[in-house]
Amino acid sequence: MAVALKVADGFDRRFQPTGFPNLGPALYKAMNNGAPADYLLVESAQSLANWMEALCLDPQKPCRYNADCAGIPYVIVRDTVNKSREDLTSSLTEPHRLASDELVEKAKHNNRPFKTVLESLLDVNKQRPVHLPRIARRLFYLDPACLLHGVFLEKLDGRIRFPRLLSATITAKDAEPVNAGGVMRGYVTVVGEEASIPYTTQHFSSSEIKLHLTFHVDSLKGLGLDEGQETFLASFALYKINRLLGSFPRLRTACVLDPEAGLTIKPNLREAINAAFTPKSRAKTFGGATVDALSATAKGGGFKPLEVLGS
Repeated sequence: MAVALKVADGFDRRFQPTGFPNLGPALYKAMNNGAPADYLLVESAQSLANWMEALCLDPQKPCRYNADCAGIPYVIVRDTVNKSREDLTSSLTEPHRLASDELVEKAKHNNRPFKTVLESLLDVNKQRPVHLPRIARRLFYLDPACLLHGVFLEKLDGRIRFPRLLSATITAKDAEPVNAGGVMRGYVTVVGEEASIPYTTQHFSSSEIKLHLTFHVDSLKGLGLDEGQETFLASFALYKINRLLGSFPRLRTACVLDPEAGLTIKPNLREAINAAFTPKSRAKTFGGATVDALSATAKGGGFKPLEVLGS
């Protein structure tokens, strides 16, 4: 699905695209209606995946889900600060999600390294062929957001990699550069490193900015999940898209975009959570052997986050 975007009022129809060290703006050519056209990458898939994840979190407790997503399992890392237990981070906020060092290398669960617990829960065995569908079904009850976002559990086994199920990018067609600049002048003195610093900026303008959204159905089918689990992931993806379009984030200081037209998506996320995350379905997935190491059932359906201790 492609959604037309526009520069928000007050920004002179110009925007600041994503940039990369030693590269600058990502300009490229691609075929459009049989002819080559110039394009600019405004926002990358990695960045938008992080934005969509962030829009699902509780602003008052940024390591945890909001009320809509309560019951979706994940791993929360807690630490003791001034004799009080506080949230440190979680698999929702770490750059590599469940594969982050803060969880795999540093955290503990019931006085055991969490890496050891995770290897047991996912049935990791480096001496045998890897069976990704079995791992996906187990990962679903630890943190299904990893399947939507994508995760590479190389610290457990370099063969365990799940590509992103929900992808999004923003591009601009026939983007024209807007070059500007200024000087930062010291107020007290004209001597020193910060006395008079010239700088340049490069923004762009475009008559066609689009948000491209892709849900990879074939990849979902390849995970070997049951119907309820697939329905949840599809509903969660739609919920993330709805949050993104309903409250479009300010991507950078001078990159404020809005959808051209209203698009309403109303997935029944609560129903999908209650149907997919039941003690019975989880016990069936794990064969009942390691379920005790997982989180408890949450009030209102689903599961509480699995708590581990930080270093």
